[in-house]
Amino acid sequence: MSLDSSRTAAAIPGQLIVLVRGWAPFVILLVAYEAMRDVAAVVGMPAHDLARFDRALFDGYQPTLVMQAVVGKLADADLFEDLGSAVYLTHFLLPIALGAWLWATDRKAFRTFGLTLVALCALAFATYVIAPTTPPWLAQPGTVRHLIEDTIQRSGVPASVVWLYSHHDYNLYAAFPSLHAGFPVVAATAAWRQSRKVGVVLWVWAVIVWIVVVYLGEHYVTDVIGGVAYATIAIVIVRTLSARLGRASHSAIAGVIAGTTSE
Repeated sequence: MSLDSSRTAAAIPGQLIVLVRGWAPFVILLVAYEAMRDVAAVVGMPAHDLARFDRALFDGYQPTLVMQAVVGKLADADLFEDLGSAVYLTHFLLPIALGAWLWATDRKAFRTFGLTLVALCALAFATYVIAPTTPPWLAQPGTVRHLIEDTIQRSGVPASVVWLYSHHDYNLYAAFPSLHAGFPVVAATAAWRQSRKVGVVLWVWAVIVWIVVVYLGEHYVTDVIGGVAYATIAIVIVRTLSARLGRASHSAIAGVIAGTTSE
């Protein structure tokens, strides 16, 4: 075996450790999301419907009902439902895609992005357990259409897939805050610091997602506002802690240098 081959083989374990450590936040999110429904079921707090807050914000109107009624009259209503469902299903794809880009371009930004997602989800998961809330389609089954399920059933996919979606044991009472609204905020903020062009695209995407989740009946506007607010809080928390840790590290290094110099 050549010297170069030996060095390459020796470097692989270290690279794997860096990879696993770097992507650990995303794995934590997935595991926590799966475990959350069990914790919420054990705690058993009553679920709340936030429709009244939307009606208070919009002078008695409920945006989900208005959008579904308006789009439902269009000849291409099914197309809007399909496109909206496709946007909704990018929930986990966007953070992973952006994470891969940041991993390749700026490891520090990648770590900050991952920690911010963890902070956002920690705040959101705690809220889901303490104060669970119902999405519009579940709170008002005879009034608000569940457009994603309608799209799946209309798409011609196998009945087993429809059954799996309808009976998957996910947490139904996790509407406020909307992580579908919060994730794009974290992503757009992280991208903006790296590339203004990418940041603008992701901010536009964020607005599209906000509108879509309300139209689909998955969230109230109140949930979206909550998602944006929670994301902002998570961003501030991580930046503040990072800045303090950075100052502490610099102070420690300066102290070591000063001590060495005095000797």
